[in-house]
Amino acid sequence: MPCRRCFLIACLLLTACSELSPTLDLSRVQTEFERAFRSDHLYTGRISAAPAGYHQVMRSLSTANINKLDARQRPGAWMMRAVSEWRTGSLVSASASSASGLAASPPPHSREQVLLTMIPALVTDSQIITAWKAAGMAYTAEQYAPVESAYLGAMKSLDAAKAAMDSSTPASVRSYHAYHQWRLLFNWETFVDTLNGGRSVADQVIRNLRPRFDGHDLLDMADITRQTVPVGDPLRVIMDAEMGTHL
Repeated sequence: MPCRRCFLIACLLLTACSELSPTLDLSRVQTEFERAFRSDHLYTGRISAAPAGYHQVMRSLSTANINKLDARQRPGAWMMRAVSEWRTGSLVSASASSASGLAASPPPHSREQVLLTMIPALVTDSQIITAWKAAGMAYTAEQYAPVESAYLGAMKSLDAAKAAMDSSTPASVRSYHAYHQWRLLFNWETFVDTLNGGRSVADQVIRNLRPRFDGHDLLDMADITRQTVPVGDPLRVIMDAEMGTHL
């Protein structure tokens, strides 16, 4: 009888452990993340509320839980956590998760590598928008100077993400990258257009920036980026609608 009792206890313990398996848990988290990710469309000049699913992803993907995963699963887990943190406003944590994910060696040219490389740029854009709104959405030329420096740094992160892509990178990832580059350029243009001091101040900033973009201004660059996304793509539809009011 004691042996039978021990056997039953052992079976119960094994069942409990299987229910808490990192792999099974990760599958559930991936489903939650994809649901939130697919429904999450940001627009220019504002930060919309994040889908609730991102909060559940963050709760599930603690550092301890990620470290329990197979090494091949960790980059994807860090990517989901970084995106979720960025969208829910945990910006410093998002940057740290991005670094951890890249250190976990995501597969070259993969969705994980591209998104993790993009996160610093998306964090920078969110930080700038938040500070700008707190300042009444109108900067002086002096206040704008660090914004320009930050956006130039963000563009480097986006360039690095683009360089990480090749023919094996999913088309949806390419569209996502282009969409957020378009958003960043459009937001940057908005900052310039709303500078205190009148049109002459904005025009001078635009002239100073053109050499960095082969003679193009920010709105030109946003439009060039928009046109890299296939017509009919849901993200292209959003870009077409917003650009149509500015061209």
